[in-house]
Amino acid sequence: MQPIQQRGMGLGGDLLMQRAGQGAFEQMLQRWPDARAVSVICGKGNNAGDGYILARLAHQFGLQVQLIAVNSPELLHGDARVAYRDFISAGGAVSPADQPIEHDLVVDALLGTGFRPPLRDSHLEIIQRMNASQAPVLALDLPSGVDPDTGAVARVDGTAVAVRASMTVTFVGRKIGLYTGAGKGFVGDLRILDLGISDSFKNAPSEATLLTWQHQRLPEIPSNAYKHQRGKVVVVGGDLGMGGAVIMAAEAALRCGAGLVSVVSREEHRTALLARIPEAMFIDPESIALQQALDTADCIVLGPGLGREAWGAKLFATAAAAAVPKVIDADGLYWLGNAEQNPSNDLFLTPHSGEAANLLGVDVAAIEADRLTCGLQLARNYGCSLVLKGPGSVVVTDKGIQICAHGGPAMATAGMGDVLSGVCAGLLAPMYAGNTSDQAHDQFAQAVALHSASADLVAATLGSHSVMATDVISGLPNLLSGKAQLDV
Repeated sequence: MQPIQQRGMGLGGDLLMQRAGQGAFEQMLQRWPDARAVSVICGKGNNAGDGYILARLAHQFGLQVQLIAVNSPELLHGDARVAYRDFISAGGAVSPADQPIEHDLVVDALLGTGFRPPLRDSHLEIIQRMNASQAPVLALDLPSGVDPDTGAVARVDGTAVAVRASMTVTFVGRKIGLYTGAGKGFVGDLRILDLGISDSFKNAPSEATLLTWQHQRLPEIPSNAYKHQRGKVVVVGGDLGMGGAVIMAAEAALRCGAGLVSVVSREEHRTALLARIPEAMFIDPESIALQQALDTADCIVLGPGLGREAWGAKLFATAAAAAVPKVIDADGLYWLGNAEQNPSNDLFLTPHSGEAANLLGVDVAAIEADRLTCGLQLARNYGCSLVLKGPGSVVVTDKGIQICAHGGPAMATAGMGDVLSGVCAGLLAPMYAGNTSDQAHDQFAQAVALHSASADLVAATLGSHSVMATDVISGLPNLLSGKAQLDV
């Protein structure tokens, strides 16, 4: 992330800063039209310059303005120093850092894109005061305390600390830290202002791109298609007490287009499976039919409810040896981490941060500190495509790194990962059955987007508190058909 005046975009730094401050001020008035007073918290970089411009405009507009300078304005340089002088010339005044925050609307112009954890004590103290004020906060470019490149957030006594914004106005391009990791939870409503920068700069290649569900990328079903051509999925898992996991995965796979779905699980789950999904077939893991089913599958889902006992270990080893593309999730990832060699054929892994930490031999904090790098490392280690689940899920395929634009706190509930594994298999199996496996990695990424988009869709109706994993399955048809679309 380069400073604004060094981007080489054909516009002067002063003009870009003026546009940033003006744009943010306009967004503030739109969001809080009844505001009569505002406290602006400024640091010492270009982010502070944006804040001084917004403060000047607010003062000239007739609002009461309290500007708290956490760093002495004498430390400002270049365009930021000009913005400070313009604010003073317009009649503005600067308060020292120890002044109480007075107003019921706060602008965070403390730290910019140059921030990397940890927080300095002076920054920590003012961020804690901003959050404690309970006033709505407008963050400029990104909430202070969020790493723009990774989404990592400084932790103090085990707690993530950053400005908890009600709205963030970011400039020119999307910052990775606004979309993934702990940082995503501090952004609030997000607005992107291009500042008049040309598309050639805004769309320049970057380390990661934003992933959205696009139903038009789903291949058409041939008019002469038959069920085998649409792909055979085998779901493996469901130890005692965990039969729901394989049932949800199987239903999601069928709903997403798989022609045939079989479930390998404990005999105790047969009745529940067939009562819920009569379209699915049950295979006893002790049956001689198991090996043929595995060998002739177009995609195996390995892990939902598999458990960590001897039964699961044996079943994992058998399924992993099949020369068939695999989606590995849940306890399958535990056994993968203990396997002597990687399974053969195409692999698609779906770990959350804890599972990723186990596979890489690190702690969860290391994963959350740089989700993109950890996702890349996992993909290299296992020669696979993967999604590192969590806020702003990170998808790594042979096409690069993508961050899922859909999804939210409604997904933090049991069974979501099982549904995702089924969605992935449902989109992947037709690719391998139809000899179009070159499209498989793209469809894997789209499966991640579809799953999260469906969660958003049902959350809009049910509310975030009420969404269950099976509700996400019910939202899939409207997205698959294009009848429902989500704005990002």
